[in-house]
Amino acid sequence: GKLMEGVLASFAQFDNDVRGERTEAGMKAALERGRWTWKPPLGYLKPKDDGEAASLVIDRERGPLVSRAFQLYATGRYTKRQVLDQVSNLGLRTVRGKKLTPQSLGAMLRNPLYPGWVVVPKWNIEQRGDFVALVGEDTFQQVQAVLQGKKPTLTPRQRNHPDFPLRRFVRCASCDKSLTGGWSKGRTERYAYYGCSNRACSSKVRVSKAELETAFLSQLEALQARPRYVALFKDIVLDVWKQRQKDVIHLRAKLERRLADFAARKDRLVDAFVYREALDEETYREQLDKLNEEIACLRLELHGARLDELDVEGVLAFAEQLLVDAARMWAEFNLDQKQRFQQLIYPEGLAFDGQAFRTAVTCPIFSHLRAVSDEKERLASPTGFEPGCSAAARSGSLSGAHHARESYDAGASN
Repeated sequence: GKLMEGVLASFAQFDNDVRGERTEAGMKAALERGRWTWKPPLGYLKPKDDGEAASLVIDRERGPLVSRAFQLYATGRYTKRQVLDQVSNLGLRTVRGKKLTPQSLGAMLRNPLYPGWVVVPKWNIEQRGDFVALVGEDTFQQVQAVLQGKKPTLTPRQRNHPDFPLRRFVRCASCDKSLTGGWSKGRTERYAYYGCSNRACSSKVRVSKAELETAFLSQLEALQARPRYVALFKDIVLDVWKQRQKDVIHLRAKLERRLADFAARKDRLVDAFVYREALDEETYREQLDKLNEEIACLRLELHGARLDELDVEGVLAFAEQLLVDAARMWAEFNLDQKQRFQQLIYPEGLAFDGQAFRTAVTCPIFSHLRAVSDEKERLASPTGFEPGCSAAARSGSLSGAHHARESYDAGASN
């Protein structure tokens, strides 16, 4: 009896192993064809019809919000907590109706399924999915760059102290390590200073807080653009903005027409199959899958081609203040604003040698305005001629405006 019991148990185990191997082989084969075989991630749903060509379909309620989370984080202007708060306020919830946790948001931002890739490392599978990508490949790669620290961001470092806004932003010119900040206790009072903490540095920088921040304000004052060029810049930006809004309106109208056309085709297909019986079921399913895929893609494009609700004139008025009076604005900002602002102007930070800042890479807008200013100065009228009546002056002004327009168009994406 014990012998027979052992034999039967062995056969049962063997049968389970065979079933498991077959199931795994079937899953591998499906994954290699780009089909997702597990529970769909947030933003996707399993198709209601098993005959659907795609293994996942976009969740119309949650999908756009998931895409929005990727777009926000890719800019580098928001922390994960800020992105989570924004999409949660917009209504993003799990299938069970709960808010996302920071950990689940982090896992979502790293999931290659959203740009349309089926990736299973343990089986060495990396295959383009058979479903519509919820996130563009470029956006996903930008998010990965931010997560890995390879892309400059404007999010403040939480370790910074309110008393030392330039801490970890300014580097030691000798060893290229970030300066720290702290208080030194004297006999009667405390002194604030920035310094290099690298023990291997041969020429450590140590400078008082007042001295370094005064030098930084002087650095900002040197960048100030002349009001007349800023006014020209505002006109150009406003012109380009209005043109882009017109382009978006035109694109949305075009996509809506195409979407209506494909919806009408789908109605005709259903009518031909259900009522007129002019198609066989296999042909009907094949054409229906194609139409559903096109409709899903068009809806995703239509969602992406949205009009920006932005008071651009108000933004430009604020930008004008920053461009002509950056030093004063920085001095009045709070810690978070100072860090974002200085990171924006000097995306690679600044190097300080104890006396002055080294030459640094600045925000493109300052480069464009400086280029226009330099060209205008070279085209100025000689002494003794009235600029207002001089043909050369008028020519210089037009040339400067033309150059500014070209400079802005070339760097508009920045």
